[in-house]
Amino acid sequence: MIPPGAYDSANATPDEGPAVSGLTPAQAHELVAGGRAVLVDTRDRRLFDNAHATGALSVPLATIEAAEGHVPEGSLPPDRTLILYCA
Repeated sequence: MIPPGAYDSANATPDEGPAVSGLTPAQAHELVAGGRAVLVDTRDRRLFDNAHATGALSVPLATIEAAEGHVPEGSLPPDRTLILYCA
């Protein structure tokens, strides 16, 4: 289940940006547990190394900003919805 307004990376072009949508923790858990989404921790790597959500990938916001909103090629799975968090 992809929630209404969620970004479908499988059907998007690289420069096509989705509207940002919110998810409840239950929706995020369902997507990740079903293999349809991945958690992306946007905090500094030092904080990620200290503690992070199980299975999350680290892509610091500074990295995204330095690349003008893009992430390094191959750092994120192209076939899953991305759920970014910073808490």
